[in-house]
Formats: sequence, C-alpha cells, structure tokens
Amino acid sequence: MHLSPARTLLVACGVLILTNGPVFLVANRMLEQPRSWEEPFTRAVFMSVAIVAVGAVVLDRFRVDGARLVVPNPVAAVAIVWFLVWMVASSAWSLTPELTRGRSLVYVGLAAFAWIIADLEFAAFRRALALAAGVAVGASLAAVVFSDSIGMDVNDDWRGIYTNRNSLAPVAAIAVIVGVGIVFESRGARRVAAGALVLLAAVVLAGSGSRTAWLALLIAMGAAFVVVGARVGGARFGARVRSGILAGGVVGAVIALAVLSRLWGDSTFAQRRTIWSLVRDRIAERPLQGFGWFNVWSDADFVSEHYLLTRGSAHGSFFEVWLGLGLVGLIPFVVIVGLALHGTITDAWRRPSVETWTWLALVSFLVMENLTESFVLWFSYNLVLLMAAALRVGCARRSRPEPRTPAPSEPATV
Repeated sequence: MHLSPARTLLVACGVLILTNGPVFLVANRMLEQPRSWEEPFTRAVFMSVAIVAVGAVVLDRFRVDGARLVVPNPVAAVAIVWFLVWMVASSAWSLTPELTRGRSLVYVGLAAFAWIIADLEFAAFRRALALAAGVAVGASLAAVVFSDSIGMDVNDDWRGIYTNRNSLAPVAAIAVIVGVGIVFESRGARRVAAGALVLLAAVVLAGSGSRTAWLALLIAMGAAFVVVGARVGGARFGARVRSGILAGGVVGAVIALAVLSRLWGDSTFAQRRTIWSLVRDRIAERPLQGFGWFNVWSDADFVSEHYLLTRGSAHGSFFEVWLGLGLVGLIPFVVIVGLALHGTITDAWRRPSVETWTWLALVSFLVMENLTESFVLWFSYNLVLLMAAALRVGCARRSRPEPRTPAPSEPATV
C-alpha cells in the first residue's frame, strides 16, 4: 500500500508542535515573547495546526495512504462530538469567555487531527511518531549538553526544549515505546537506529527525574508484554504457559502497587494530593457544568486560595475535565478514554503483534500519565492520540477503488 511521505511528515510535525515545548522555545527565546497561550506567535501556531487538520479531513483526496476508515467507531464519534460541543458551549458560563471560546475552537481541529491519525496505516503512524519523538529527544539532549539555561531547570533536572521535566519525560517515554516496537520488528540498520533511539530516550527520561513518567512507562510496557505474551505463549506452548505469564503479570501489578504506596508520601504525590483536594472543593461549587474550559488557571481570584493552584493545572486530566466542563463533560471524556483502553487491550489479545502491542503500550502509558498530569489541556498530543485510539476501535478499512482494466471481450470506455 502506498504511503504518503508528505502526510507522514505533516503528522510528525503536528505531533511535535502539540508537545508544546518547541513552540514556546521559539516564542520565548527567539521572538522574546512571554510564555503565554495568548501571545500572537503561540496562538497562531496552534490555530494553524487546527486549520490544517480540518482542511486535510475535508479534502479527502489528500488522505494518507489510499485507505480510509469506513465509519469511525460510532460511540467514540458521538462522545468526541459531545465533548467538543459542550467545550465550546462552556464559553457561555466561563469565568473568561473569550479564552474558552478561542481555545475550545482549537480543540475542534485537534479532533480532526485525531481522525487523520486514526486513518493512518500503522507503518506511517509509527514512522511519524518515531520522527516526532526522535527530534524532541535529540534536540532536548543537545540543549542539555550545550545550554544549561535552556536544557536544565532550577533543580538541575533535565527539561530539554520543554518548559519542565514533566513535559519532556512523557515524550521520551513514547520514544522508548515506539523504538522497542521497531527493534522487535526490524533488522539491520533500522534495528540499530531504533535501538539508539531507545537508549537515548531512556537517558533523557532518567535525566528528567520524572517519577510519574518512569512509573507509567514501566506499568504500560509490562501490561502490554503480559497481554501479548500470554496470547502468543498460550498459542504456541499451551494453556500452562499462558497462565504462568498472566500470573507473572499479577505479581508485577502487586509490585507496582507496592512501589506506588512507597512513593505516595513523596513530595511529588503529596503536592498532587493537596491540589486534588482543593480542586474537588471548587468542583463542588459547579459540579454539573464546570467553570468553563481551559481558563480557570488564568483567573487570579480562582488561584488565590493556595499557592499550589498557581502551578497552572489540576495535575490530573479527569479532575481537569470535571473542573472545566462539569459532570456533563466528564462523561464523554471517560467514554473516549475507556474505548481507547478497552479497544487496544482487546486488539492485543485477539491479534497479538508488534502493532497491537505498540498501541496498547502507548494508550496505557497515556492513560497513566493523565492520572497525574492534566494532558487534556495545552492542546496536547496526548488527547489527540487517545481520541485516535478510540476512533479506531472495531473499525474496518477499505481501499479506494482501483481503476478496473476491461476484460478482452469488453469495449474500453473512452
């Protein structure tokens, strides 16, 4: 099947932009603009991604690989539309209506970008993701080596080309997941290049000092290996091997819970627990409709209650959605995440392969990250990939009709 290099590059550039860091680096360091979502350059870049994505969906003849989803998963499509409509509507009761209105419209474009990714042949998707993550990891490592002011934060943790370590670390973790998949499936120079990507990404992830990203990565990759390994091992060696692998997964889960319980008193989680408590108190004031999408952290009165609220997010996407969109907006978000997770688990069990392993590890990691970070905000690649995974669940693909060569007995149509 023909893969469009131009569209693969377009998707890679879109994902890289939606990691946010490169945009703010250019705006702040080169254009000397404040680090703000509303600065002209920053706003124009994210709006451009949204417009290009919508345009690419509308102009179907420029599709990626000559194939398309017949119909996206209908439940996912309804949930995404519900989520977006309520998001835009929340500008009517937002604390800052103009911010919510402008930002929520960008999310319409992000949903179109998710549709493009869902429509991608896996090889093209993986290539685009590897390219985006590879550029981010390489540029971040260069920033650490050559410029302390750019690459390091005040605690001497690595932040690379990003604004903080918790933005860099997830991108490095995604590079590890994608690279491991390529290593298992490739040979020769490609395998060496993928191995180098995994190694460099692991070094960057370690340098960032992000506990949440490391924990999420280990859990996600372990879960994916257990699901795929149990299925493959059972098919080749029998039910006893399958049971042994699943039992090993249970042991791994117990160990992960034990590690988490030890980390629960760490400052990383202690601060988050305080933020979550404060956010729950604010949610109780408007539990159904919320305070309006992606605006409360810019409101001085809202964040004045506690210094931790000045960190700019609820540090958890589920709390973030409930805070901004209320229970009415939280329901479709939970459906999107649930479909993405359930669909990738089911696919990996029914069709064990490097492809299904990659999707399961990726989605599991993104879900884990959303528990401790508000990656639903910031026009993030994280939400885009979750929406794409949800749209792919249970969907068939069809190739575009090829021109039919008339049989020798048939007259050719002029």
